[in-house]
Amino acid sequence: MRQRYRISHIMAMTSALLILSVLRAGAQEIVSAGVSRDTILIGDQIEWTSEMQVPRGMSVRIDSMSGYVVPGVELIGDFTVDTVDRGRDFSRVQTRAVITSFDSGSYVLPPLVVYVYRGEEAVDTLRLPEVPLEVTTIPIDTTTYEMYDIRPQFRYPVTFAEVLPWVAGGIVLVAIVIAVWRLIVRRQRNRPLFGKPTPQDPPHIVALRDLDRIRGEKLWQTGNQKQYYTEITDTLRVYIEKRFGVKTIERTSGEILVDLSVKDIQPSDYESLKDLFGTADLVKFAKYTASESENENAVPVAVRFVNDTFLQELEADAEKPVPQPGKNRTEGTGKTGGQGDE
Repeated sequence: MRQRYRISHIMAMTSALLILSVLRAGAQEIVSAGVSRDTILIGDQIEWTSEMQVPRGMSVRIDSMSGYVVPGVELIGDFTVDTVDRGRDFSRVQTRAVITSFDSGSYVLPPLVVYVYRGEEAVDTLRLPEVPLEVTTIPIDTTTYEMYDIRPQFRYPVTFAEVLPWVAGGIVLVAIVIAVWRLIVRRQRNRPLFGKPTPQDPPHIVALRDLDRIRGEKLWQTGNQKQYYTEITDTLRVYIEKRFGVKTIERTSGEILVDLSVKDIQPSDYESLKDLFGTADLVKFAKYTASESENENAVPVAVRFVNDTFLQELEADAEKPVPQPGKNRTEGTGKTGGQGDE
C-alpha cells in the first residue's frame, strides 16, 4: 500500500512539473502585467493589473503589499484575484490593485511574486514583469504667469441669523434671573410664586385661634404640662412680635418683658403676662409642677392679654383726629372774598 501511494504521489508531482515546465516555456505569452495608464497626474488613481494562464486544478496567490509599493507610489487596498475564463486545460486568472502617487517622477513597479498552488501545496513561483510608471504635474505657462500679493483678511458683515442666538440667550438668562429673584422674595414674604397672595389674618385672630386649639387639646389634664405651657408662650411670642414689633426669637422671657415695659400696655395685663411667663419658665426649665388653678388660668390669662391689647389698639385708632382736607381751603376762600368785597 505504501509503495502504491508513493508511486501515485511521484506521478502527480511529475505531471505538475511537466505542466509548469510548459508554462515557463511560454511565459511571455501566458503571463502579462501592466497599468491602466502609464502616465498619470499627481493624485490620480490607476489599476495595476496582471493576467496569467494557470493549469486546471491549480490556484494562484500573490504576495500581499501594504503602504508604499516603491518610494513615491502608494498601494490603496489589497490585491484581488479573479478567474475570468475557465478552459479545458488552462484557466485565465487576473489580479487587480489600485495605486496612486503624490510625487512626480519616473517609477518602475517591482515584479509581482505569484505562487502556484495545487490544493494547499505550493508547487511553483512566478515573477511577473516590471511595469514603468510616469507621474507628472500640471504644466505652468511661464509666459503668461503673473505673481499676485497675498490678499488681506476679509471680514464678513455680521448677519441677523448670527446675532439672534445671542439675543435669545440673553433674554432667556434675564428671565431666569428675574424668576429666581421673584421666587426668593416671595418665599421670604411667605407668598406664592404665582397668583395673588393669600390674605393673612390679623395677629390677634391667629393668636385667639391657636389658644382655643390649645384649650381643646387638654394637654395638662393628660400630664403634658411642659408642652402645654410651651405652646401657650410660643403663641404669645408670635403675637407680641407682630403686634408690638418686639423681637422674641431666641430671647428669654425677661428680655421680652423688658422691651414690653416701655409699650403702651395696661399694668394689670403686663403683670398677668409676667406671672404667666414665670410659671411657664418654671415648668419648662425647672421641672416645676403647676397647680390645677394655674393650669386652668393659663389660657384665659393669655386670651385676656390678647383681647385687651387689641381693644387698646382700636381705642387709640379711634381717638386719632380725622383729617378734613377741605376745611382750610374754605377758610382761606372766605378771607380772600372779604378782602375783595372791601
